[in-house]
Amino acid sequence: MKKNFITAVLLFAAVFANAQYRVNAGASAGSGASMISFGVEREFNIVSKKLHVNPGIRFNAFNGSNLDYITAPAEYTVNDDHVDTVRFSNANSNFANLYVRIGYDISDKFLLSFDIDIVGVSFGAEQDNLFVRPGKSQRDYYNMNPSLLISPAKATPTSINALLIGDNDLGSLNSTLNLTYNFTKRIAVDAGVGLVFTEYTTDYGIGYDQNDRFRNKNMMGYLGVSYLLGDK
Repeated sequence: MKKNFITAVLLFAAVFANAQYRVNAGASAGSGASMISFGVEREFNIVSKKLHVNPGIRFNAFNGSNLDYITAPAEYTVNDDHVDTVRFSNANSNFANLYVRIGYDISDKFLLSFDIDIVGVSFGAEQDNLFVRPGKSQRDYYNMNPSLLISPAKATPTSINALLIGDNDLGSLNSTLNLTYNFTKRIAVDAGVGLVFTEYTTDYGIGYDQNDRFRNKNMMGYLGVSYLLGDK
């Protein structure tokens, strides 16, 4: 038993002694919004030395002004009449997610990669004085209650994030397509474009069928830098 334990410890140490980690930081900008990101990922080569599948964890701090958030749940977005819009004068959402990057070395200097968030958590400031633009199914109700177009509801970032494909997604998620240039064996610069989802949940249902989840999708340009830790 003791011999097996020592063997396991030595194998664990051997694997992680040669581990490579890439630390990255960057900034994104889009329509009415900006975001900073910090991440770290484990470098893996799959099939060949050119193909990478890297798991990691990333923190994103998103800020926006006068952004439209539309009905989020897929069960409602399939019908445009059921889609309501809520405008946030300020949106401040922080989210930390596990993600995966798939990359391919085009050459010694250039790498093409795609990364996407998988699951995590969000937090941020509470929002109020929400301006509601109802969809067709809700217009009669708001026409009879025009004072509610400035909703007394409050909204906070949806706490749980999960990649579930399309409008089934939950919470806030970040994905980026990048071209990386390796200045040195350790320092690299990333340039790309990303799609950032941020989502808020109101404290009670203000949308069609008492929906309380609203999502903004923002296409953003990305510029970042990364540093490789470990043996090269």
